[in-house]
Amino acid sequence: MRIKDPDALKAFRLEHLGELCEICDVRPGSQVHHKKLRSQGGDDSPENLMWLCLVCHGDEHGLHVIP
Repeated sequence: MRIKDPDALKAFRLEHLGELCEICDVRPGSQVHHKKLRSQGGDDSPENLMWLCLVCHGDEHGLHVIP
């Protein structure tokens, strides 16, 4: 079962807007990443979310994005 809370995701985005990526700390964050994926039972709580740039988010999912 996927636990999805659009309001929590929106609040997380607004709270982190303008902050740097939590992994590289170089590029601006722009995407929410779930530490434990929703497909694996993760939820949208702030403790399960990370603020990542496009490149680092792609790396987390095994996709290599060229900046």
